Amino acid sequence: MNRNLRELLVNNKPLVVPFAYDAFSAMLIEKAGFECVGISGSAVAASAFGLPDVGLLSRDEVVIQAKRIVEAVNIPVIADADTGYGGPLQVARTVKHFESAGVSALFIEDQKDPKLCGHLEGVQVIPKEEMVIKIKAAVGAKKDSDFVVIARTDSIGIEGLKSAVDRISSYVTQGADMGFVSGIASSNDLKKIPMMLDGIPLMVVLTEGGKTPMVPPDKLGDLGYRLVGYSGLAIGTAGQAVWSNLNELKKGGYNQNLSTPIMPLDERNQILNLEKYQSLESNLLADSE
Repeated sequence: MNRNLRELLVNNKPLVVPFAYDAFSAMLIEKAGFECVGISGSAVAASAFGLPDVGLLSRDEVVIQAKRIVEAVNIPVIADADTGYGGPLQVARTVKHFESAGVSALFIEDQKDPKLCGHLEGVQVIPKEEMVIKIKAAVGAKKDSDFVVIARTDSIGIEGLKSAVDRISSYVTQGADMGFVSGIASSNDLKKIPMMLDGIPLMVVLTEGGKTPMVPPDKLGDLGYRLVGYSGLAIGTAGQAVWSNLNELKKGGYNQNLSTPIMPLDERNQILNLEKYQSLESNLLADSE
C-alpha cells in the first residue's frame, strides 16, 4: 500500500486527497473514486470527541481512529500526527504506531506543544534544529522504506516565507519525503513556494474558511504541488447538512423535502457492503448444517 502511494504521487498531477474524520466518511471518499484518503486531526477531534484542534488528543486516540479508517478502505491513508506527540523518542514511537496501524504516510509539524490548528492565531514553532532531530527520528523509526514522512512547517505566519522555505529544505535534506507549508495566506506565496523549493515534492492543504486561498487543484498542480488535501470538506459538508436539516425539523417537523437530501438506509448499507456480510453469514450457516 505504501508503494502504491508513492506511485500515486508520481502519476497524479496533483494527487487530490479529501480528509476523512471517521471510517464511514473514508468509505465515501473511496466510493467517490478518490485514490487516497487523509485523516484530519481537527476533524477527528471534533467528530469523535467534540473538541477543538488545540492539542487535546493523545497519540493513542488518533492511532485508534486511523486504524479504523485503514481497515475500512482499500486505498492509502495519510495521517495527521500533529507534533509527533513529544520529543524525538516520542516521534519515533509515533511513526511505529501509525505504521503498525497500516497508515501509508503521516505528517509531523514543527509547532510547540500544545499545538493549535494552523489556521488559528497564536501558533508558535520550535527552533528548526529541534525539528530536524525529530525528522531524523521519524525517518529512522520506519520499518517500510516506502512509508512516506511529510514534514510540515507552521512558521510562515511567524517567521516569514524565507524561513518556512528554509525549514522545509532542511527537513527534506534530513530525510523527509515531502514538504508541507501550513497556513499560506496569500496567492503570491502559494506561487512562490514551489519555485523556491524546486525539486522538492510539496503538499498543500485547503480548508474552507482557512488562511490558504481556495485555488482549484489543477492550478495548484500547475504551480508544482504534488498533493492537494482538503481537510474540512467532509466534516464541513456533514456538519452543514446535519445542522440545516435539524433546524428544519425543529421548526416545521419532518417532511420528505428537506433542503439537504438525506442518504437513505439502502444507500448507506450499500456503502457499508451489507450484502457481503449477509452472504458470509448465509455461507457460514449453510456450512454448519
